[in-house]
Amino acid sequence: LDSDKSSGINAEYGAVAVEKVKIRNIHEYIQKLPQDTQNLLYTHPATCLALFRSLTETAQQYVMRLLFITRPVPLDTLTSWVVDVRHKDNLTATKQLKSVRLWSVIKMETGEDGVSLHANFRMGLRTALCGGGRPWYGTHDDLEPDKKPKTVEFLDNYSKERWECLLQYMVGGDTESDKVSPDIANLLLQSGMIQKSGSEHAITSTGFQFLLLDTPTQIWYFMLKYLDRCDSIGLNLTTCLAFIFQLSFSTLGKAYPIGSHGTFVQHLRQIGLVYQRKHTSPWFYPTRHAIEFISAGSNKPAEKKEGFLVVETNFRIYAYTANELDIALVALFSEPLHRFDGFLVGHITRESVQMALQNGISARQILDFIESHAHPQMLKSKPIVPPTVTDQVHLWEMERSRLSTEDGVLYSQFLSDTDFKVVLDFAQNIDCVMWSNIPKRLLVVNKKGHSDVKKYWKSYKKEHGD
Repeated sequence: LDSDKSSGINAEYGAVAVEKVKIRNIHEYIQKLPQDTQNLLYTHPATCLALFRSLTETAQQYVMRLLFITRPVPLDTLTSWVVDVRHKDNLTATKQLKSVRLWSVIKMETGEDGVSLHANFRMGLRTALCGGGRPWYGTHDDLEPDKKPKTVEFLDNYSKERWECLLQYMVGGDTESDKVSPDIANLLLQSGMIQKSGSEHAITSTGFQFLLLDTPTQIWYFMLKYLDRCDSIGLNLTTCLAFIFQLSFSTLGKAYPIGSHGTFVQHLRQIGLVYQRKHTSPWFYPTRHAIEFISAGSNKPAEKKEGFLVVETNFRIYAYTANELDIALVALFSEPLHRFDGFLVGHITRESVQMALQNGISARQILDFIESHAHPQMLKSKPIVPPTVTDQVHLWEMERSRLSTEDGVLYSQFLSDTDFKVVLDFAQNIDCVMWSNIPKRLLVVNKKGHSDVKKYWKSYKKEHGD
């Protein structure tokens, strides 16, 4: 009896399931931090102010009413501040405040339940709103002013160029290798946004979903991945997170002293969140990306850019853009035919879609990309993408998912039909039969039922003297 061979069988005909990228907001991220880390984080006024601004209006009202009260407030008093404590807005507000431990319910001396703001958060927010405390970026009276101040226009172009360089690296576009540092490339690899294939790399399904996001959300997601690895690169998570929140309140075009944040600033510089003239310069300039990306963590809608794609029923795709990144993205699932100044003509073919699918990009992601970047003229059509294109792209994907494999164990070389029938009946009774061939005395059972079938077969042979 041979019981060590694996077997694959036909599976249900269907589409590929793709795990959706989960983007945590500020509350979800801080909620997962250890309590000691939260306590330290709330000692930074910038963090407290950023967190306050991300709260709902009802939650902000609660915080402002409790901000200058040092003693616990009776729970009955809080409930009198709202018309209906079961209203959706109130439930959302209280859930927010509890999730990040901004307030806690404690027993008062009178025996009543009382509510009190987190002590560190109360002091930090009061400092941020009323002034006082230490300068956020430290004192810099001993530093000479930057001799070559930068304009807002320069900073905008710089941040856009640096960020697009990172995105082009992900899609394998034409970019110099030294423009993306090994640290950033390694972070993309560890985050699952790219995958290595020998000396080359390719974008993954997660990476393609990342590219579908607006720029502030992309940066927020990237920075969360960076913060998750702070300890491994020798940086303090609390200090880095507080510095990021400080940047969101900076003035565009103004220089700030680097202080003790040299290593972190160098990493932010590589992705265009700050500008530093040279690595020895004591000054840095926050860019618009650094100031605005925190809004993505607050679930605030970002401004949507005008689309540039037109797709026809003959599978021709037209891209009205001169942006190299946009062209590289379109080339991930189509074959470029003609390139003009500010205009690209391509063709969506079975081979081009299969290549995208091989890199982990799903049919749904391809269609979502086309819809999210559709030209205003194309948006007038309902549905936006022609049904013939939608159906065919899904069919090309289903070609790859007609079969799936499942581990199994092959039982063969039975000496008699009786032996085979006994084992087959037992396997059917415990519902572990994957496939059988009665004339050839072949039986495949799943891994879960293999041990039971094996034990039964051994006891059967022992009883019958085999």
